[in-house]
Amino acid sequence: MSILSRYIMLQFFRMVGICQAGAITLFLMAEFIERIDDLVEKKAAFIDSVLYFLFKIPQLVIFSIPLTVLLACVLSLVLLSRGNEVVAMRACGASIIRVVSPILIASFGIAILTFFANEYIVPYSNQRVNHIWEVRVKKISPRGYNRTNQIWYRSEDNTIWHISRFDPFKDRMKNVTLYRLDKNDRLIQRIDAQDVRWVPTVKRWLFREGLIHYFGPDGTIRQEPFDAAHFPLQDEPADFKRTGKKPEEMNWSELRDYIRIMQTSGVDSTQYTVDLWAKLSTPFIGFVLALVGVPFSLKSSRAGGVALGVAITISIGAAFLVLFYAGISLGHAGRLPPLLATWGPNLLFLAGGSYLLTHVRG
Repeated sequence: MSILSRYIMLQFFRMVGICQAGAITLFLMAEFIERIDDLVEKKAAFIDSVLYFLFKIPQLVIFSIPLTVLLACVLSLVLLSRGNEVVAMRACGASIIRVVSPILIASFGIAILTFFANEYIVPYSNQRVNHIWEVRVKKISPRGYNRTNQIWYRSEDNTIWHISRFDPFKDRMKNVTLYRLDKNDRLIQRIDAQDVRWVPTVKRWLFREGLIHYFGPDGTIRQEPFDAAHFPLQDEPADFKRTGKKPEEMNWSELRDYIRIMQTSGVDSTQYTVDLWAKLSTPFIGFVLALVGVPFSLKSSRAGGVALGVAITISIGAAFLVLFYAGISLGHAGRLPPLLATWGPNLLFLAGGSYLLTHVRG
């Protein structure tokens, strides 16, 4: 790596560090203001409060890194231009592509690191955040145990649920077994059903295509099949949503395997598929925004300096985020294919940034 590339990268990473520190500080302050009432009301332990905010940092970094990279890119080039350093580089024969390539390479490297952090660090930290908030702060008993594709849940009415597949978006379950116990924890009834769905109008679960096993005190067993039936149960969908893993708590491979199982079971996995592709596209937002920000920052350095550069950064970032999250929402609703919903904004801005970069004049 040449001295010029190292110098430009150093300026860029310095701005990334400053911008990222500022962003995390602002986000933590906003999170603290939002949560402080609950922490005080629930009399949360000091160590639990500290751990909650510490484990929240990885998610905040992933959320803020695209705008941080964009802002660092714009400010680095604006400051280099204001010091006439870009002019000096051009006078020595360096092309615009040669000047900005270290920043783009560094941005791409940050995107790769972001992907691996999102794969191995963020899911664990999100699990810890949710556990601390639900169990340690809000004092909700962790009555459920889950793996990626199964849930075991014990209800307060002494009913044990075993759920093979749960779709939290549609409040629907596949291959469910209920073990109903008496006050002495003796098994008195077992209910197996292929499909269970929540009926909001009557606020009850509808069990379909199942079989009931009755266990008598003398050891006799009686079976009774049914096509559709309701049972007196106090559990609602919200109870199971606290036990099942959320997409942000899974890495890419876990979510991919979970989608395959859902598809095999005949459950609509569109929303999860959108989240799966979003896990791949999100880390590269920073690189795409940097590519778009480079031409504008070079122009703004001649026109209005830092103030204009920041204004352009906010405008570009806001436009992209509106488009990106609109695509995610349309993908969740099934109105856009998952790939188009998650990668469309990236590809659109990538093409626009590449065009502007090839037509910029130093």
